[in-house]
Amino acid sequence: MANLRGRIHALEKKIAKQDAVILELGDELGDTADNLANAQNMVRGLKNPDMLFDGDSLTLDRIQVMENGDIRIIKPTPAPITETCVKAPEPEKNGKKDSKELVNAS
Repeated sequence: MANLRGRIHALEKKIAKQDAVILELGDELGDTADNLANAQNMVRGLKNPDMLFDGDSLTLDRIQVMENGDIRIIKPTPAPITETCVKAPEPEKNGKKDSKELVNAS
């Protein structure tokens, strides 16, 4: 019977390399699936203005394509702060006099 240790060892190395390649391809496939899902959500958001991305509807001017091909959504500009404070109404006196008026009356 021939000595197969060298052949078995070579096959084990080859299988280990193949496992590493399969794991690497699986990672790339997972990243591609995530990118596809994000792109599909962006297209849905462009069609439906009721979908919110970062608190605002998605428009083409908020989509940025990077040099490496990644797609990024730019955050919306914040709404301007306006003065909405209103002076509280003065409480009614109901016919009662203030303490200053009472002091001056005596």
